[in-house]
Amino acid sequence: MALSALGLAMAGVAASEGTAQASNLGWVYISFPKWLGNCAAGNGKVTGIQASTNHWSTNWDRGDDLVYGKVALGRKNTVIANLFCKTSRGGYYQYVVRHDVVPTRNKQTVWVGQTGWSRN
Repeated sequence: MALSALGLAMAGVAASEGTAQASNLGWVYISFPKWLGNCAAGNGKVTGIQASTNHWSTNWDRGDDLVYGKVALGRKNTVIANLFCKTSRGGYYQYVVRHDVVPTRNKQTVWVGQTGWSRN
């Protein structure tokens, strides 16, 4: 009987921890701007993004330098991305260095690039 009560208590703790973690998830704008060293060669412009965080991924979002990604708020999130850089001569692919970013609120903008990261 005592073992059953302990098992139920532990299950309740695990469930509440899972709920706390899930409620700490949010969505942020992840941008890959030129001012952080993205698409610097050939005066390129980011027009395609393949990116992931610990909680989300996208397979080639096209059109601009921005994606909307799911993250854990107030915690480290690893952002990894490949970019397509459009140039006057065509374009090229660029790997973005892996960065651990810490978003603090929903709909925040996080900027990621070759030279580091920042947030508003």
